[in-house]
Amino acid sequence: MVGVTELAKPVAKKTSISQKKAREIINAFLEEVVTQVNSGSRVRIVGLGIFERRVQKARRVRNPRTGRIMHVKEKKKFAFRPSAKIKYL
Repeated sequence: MVGVTELAKPVAKKTSISQKKAREIINAFLEEVVTQVNSGSRVRIVGLGIFERRVQKARRVRNPRTGRIMHVKEKKKFAFRPSAKIKYL
């Protein structure tokens, strides 16, 4: 798995900035995406995809261990929908 530190190395090289500054920029970008999505906006990045909040409806589920029916409340999920460019690579 690749983390922010690993992403920062090639970004720093391509943009001629320090790895520390590249990490700061990447982290600021990710924080802003999360902030915008949490405020109800969809974030569309051309060639990458769309970040959005989706509502998972309330439902009834069965506990496989006990067989008991349980109620799961509605919840909001953070979702990513990839663009067609990367979806079928």
